[in-house]
Amino acid sequence: MRRDYYAVLGVAATAPPREIRQAYRRLARQYSPDVNFWDATARALFEEIAEAYRILSDPDARTLYDRFGARPDALTAGRRGEDVHVAIELGFGDMVRGTTAEIVVPRFSTCTACGARGRRDDEACDACVGRGVRRVSERVTIAIPAGVDSGMQLRIPGEGSAGPFGAPRGDLLVSTRVAEHPFFVRKGEGVHCEVAISVWEALRGARIRVPTPQGEAVLVVPPGTQAGQVFRMRGQGVPRPGDDPPGDLFVTIRVEIPGGLDARTNELVRELERLMPQTARTDLDRYRGGVA
Repeated sequence: MRRDYYAVLGVAATAPPREIRQAYRRLARQYSPDVNFWDATARALFEEIAEAYRILSDPDARTLYDRFGARPDALTAGRRGEDVHVAIELGFGDMVRGTTAEIVVPRFSTCTACGARGRRDDEACDACVGRGVRRVSERVTIAIPAGVDSGMQLRIPGEGSAGPFGAPRGDLLVSTRVAEHPFFVRKGEGVHCEVAISVWEALRGARIRVPTPQGEAVLVVPPGTQAGQVFRMRGQGVPRPGDDPPGDLFVTIRVEIPGGLDARTNELVRELERLMPQTARTDLDRYRGGVA
């Protein structure tokens, strides 16, 4: 059984890197084979000191050592690797349809040089510094379900860091961010948009083909529709994760008033005003005398 690496160097477990480096240099000079050529015990101690320094001087290796210790046989029993967190940005269309994405994941992977054992020929593996895993960047293909929202987190089992000394991998946690769309605005489970109609369509009503996240659909605008009125189109929003039906689309009407009327058109509008007299500001009469 290996001795505690901190005890080998004679430092506390909270020792900073500088103190660890100074302790190693002091002990290396004392037990160097160049000084103790015929002393087998000193030579064995020097190898132990060197191995302790290799682990404790590497931040990643030290973190693993602090968590799991130095005994491979004590690490393989249910000691899974760390979860890895990454972020991905999706287009609005990818969010609506769902997609697959290939992302680069920085993680620990099994060391092939030593077969995840951490040692070769009874010495610490130089490739992984005795950890059994190496830090790499690997490509992983993941499936993004339709309907994800910004800030949502997807868990991909078994695609995190490999556990030390052959232990199981952790999970990959993917945080999503959905890019804004120039026409649709997502608010919770609903999607909102604004559609312009002419003043004649507002007066007479109309059937208007409008784009939706689910494709094109027909919006029925009744006669007398007012600017700012909101219509709800059920099931025409974005999908919900799982088997639930899609959310709804909320369409706000904007009435476009024509400008630049010529004399003939202006006279027709005046005639229409005479035929359809309407006082739009009767609610203001109560305030004519000022605020009470």
